[in-house]
Amino acid sequence: MTLKIVKTLLSIILVFLYYLGFWTANPIMKIVFFFLMVLFIFEIGVDTGKKRKNRI
Repeated sequence: MTLKIVKTLLSIILVFLYYLGFWTANPIMKIVFFFLMVLFIFEIGVDTGKKRKNRI
């Protein structure tokens, strides 16, 4: 779980650094990084939902 959180935070930081202009990428890489960020956030949400379901 900790690795998933770190992976998600790093991808979010990477995407926001791109939008702030700290690095550049070709259009395909922009799309790949954006969808990876969305996928990682979704993955964390699913894991969190499973843990909350197990508590009840």
